Amino acid sequence: MVEKALAKAAAAISPEEFRNLIGDPGGSMLRAVMECVAADSMSIWIADVTEANLVVTHTEPDPKFIGWSQPLGEGLISLSFASEQSLCENQVYLNAAHSKRTDKALGQVTAAMIVTPFYFGGQLQGVISCVQLKAGPDAPDPPGFSARSMNRVRRLSTVLERLVNYRLLTSILDLEL
Repeated sequence: MVEKALAKAAAAISPEEFRNLIGDPGGSMLRAVMECVAADSMSIWIADVTEANLVVTHTEPDPKFIGWSQPLGEGLISLSFASEQSLCENQVYLNAAHSKRTDKALGQVTAAMIVTPFYFGGQLQGVISCVQLKAGPDAPDPPGFSARSMNRVRRLSTVLERLVNYRLLTSILDLEL
């Protein structure tokens, strides 16, 4: 019964509401892992209610990216979501499957990327991505990510899943202090 209530509560969370669930503890974890893997940016993308788009609900360090959306059929973040597999790629700008829409809009070049699925409420809900950027197409590439970096982002996904599930359960069971 609790499991069903958790799944129902998780399914009802909009990308806008999700920000409040991770709060300061989740933001601190994002910043710590971002620093540890030497990423320039880290974002949580949650599927909208229709599951047509992934929407950025939290990002470090630039909050202007919050609300950005990408169709679920586009780019490597969508591939990770659809396959429920993590990916780590350096020189991502050379990959034809990489969506360049975000890069164009923000005037940047994504050089390296890690994407890992993000679950809560017992269901796949989105992905966590982190990137290394370069100043332009002719600028040198950053050092890139390693398998160890990808594993750190996977662990972050698990920690955030537990945090969000805890917050949802305390609300469902009316245990909020």
